[in-house]
Amino acid sequence: MFVPHVFVEEELAVGGQATLAPDDAHHLLRVLRRRPGDRVVAVTPAGRRWLSQLAAGTPPRVRAVAPLPGSEPPVHVTLGQGLPKGAKMEEVVRHGTEVGVSRFVPVWAARSISRPRDAAVARRVERWRRIAREAARQAQRSAVPRVDPPATLEALLAEAAWDLILMPWEEEEARGLRQELEARAAAWGRPAAGRRVLILIGPEGGWEAEEVEAARRAGARVVTLGPRILRTETAGVLVAGLVLHALGDLG
Repeated sequence: MFVPHVFVEEELAVGGQATLAPDDAHHLLRVLRRRPGDRVVAVTPAGRRWLSQLAAGTPPRVRAVAPLPGSEPPVHVTLGQGLPKGAKMEEVVRHGTEVGVSRFVPVWAARSISRPRDAAVARRVERWRRIAREAARQAQRSAVPRVDPPATLEALLAEAAWDLILMPWEEEEARGLRQELEARAAAWGRPAAGRRVLILIGPEGGWEAEEVEAARRAGARVVTLGPRILRTETAGVLVAGLVLHALGDLG
């Protein structure tokens, strides 16, 4: 029987209880028709997973039975997504969460068509965060990915945490993504636990040459994905999956 995941706001111990968030309670009780005594997996703020049971009473609660292994990738992948138009960012967050992306940063790129006002940006960020939570629950992850407000490319590159920055670019011909990942896997080993990888994906019109040069100066590895051009909402999810697979995740 499928065992659903829920996120709780309290740490647990064997026999301990935690209150379900309203959306999780609705999903379990009204959508999945679960009843007291049914098994669920509760994920705490520290990312610990517990085999649990639904407890009787109001408000709905879970009772921890036994600890479970975590399900997060060994490699921390941040996806810097050139802000796309319409609802494409929602697709990026949803499918990127399923694959194993740990953090999403929408990037104000030179060719970004979407330029929402501050109030609209705030609403979108909240929606993206809800989507990340729902996708993390569906994918049975141990953590909900972080979704940041939009940032500039310069600000993201200036962060000092990166072990590797990858920037796919349609005009690059010399070095492919596979070459880069094979070299990193050989140098770091598999799994490359604790490594932090930033993937930079351009918006619909791609990156401008000046942006690519700025990324190179910051240490980015500019790579080709081959002869076919991918949609912006497809490219980041694909590259994230390849990175995680090459460095010790996804089987």
